[in-house]
Amino acid sequence: MSSCDYTNTRGTSTERLAARSRAWITSLGLGVLFMLCLPSGASAAPILYSVTGGSVQITVMVGASIVGQTTSPGLSGTLTLDDVAHSLDSLDLSLDPNIGLTLSAPYGGYNLITIESASLTGDVGFAPLGTPVVNPSSYSAAAGPLTVNGFWSATDSGGINPPAPSTAIAYAVPVVTAVVNTSPFVSISGVTINSLSGVTFGEASDLTVLASFVVTSVTVIPEPGTALLAGFGLVLMAASRRHARSRA
Repeated sequence: MSSCDYTNTRGTSTERLAARSRAWITSLGLGVLFMLCLPSGASAAPILYSVTGGSVQITVMVGASIVGQTTSPGLSGTLTLDDVAHSLDSLDLSLDPNIGLTLSAPYGGYNLITIESASLTGDVGFAPLGTPVVNPSSYSAAAGPLTVNGFWSATDSGGINPPAPSTAIAYAVPVVTAVVNTSPFVSISGVTINSLSGVTFGEASDLTVLASFVVTSVTVIPEPGTALLAGFGLVLMAASRRHARSRA
């Protein structure tokens, strides 16, 4: 065999080895990405979601009477669901700022209330409570405790009373019950997010603000390890493509 033939044979063997390496790297990268793209139901771990769409209905009650109601189209935050255990493992929801309500009857001389900000957040020790109710296409999950934090203010459209200044909200919520479905994705009804004492405002009855949350769309927030695996798979595929172009 001539030296030329030997060189060609060695070059051919090297190219075959390089081709096999590129194929292996590509297959490994695709395999990593395939595993990450499996449906969430294939995993028993709780899933953290970012809320990307939803609404909040606000109802103002004086005693047993409804004196104001409005719907805010904005809702954001996060929640964690375990579809295997049928549990709500974390909750942090924020309303759109500056939600205005007009009361049908003045309360303490004020008929325009603004919820400047409000968020419903799980406290330390937040955990699933009780036994979930499971239906064929949905389930309900109770969890708590939580706290509503935010600010509210009020004005008198008649101009008789001076505007009530921005006042902090720090209201304890022992438990919420979330209904997990497909459409809407999650709904939480009748949560008291604030209460005003009638005595303080010269009224016979207390004022209560109720909120019903509807989450219509979410995105999955990958766990740190999952994000690293995804990046690893993409790096492997990119390296394989760069090597293939350099050999061309």
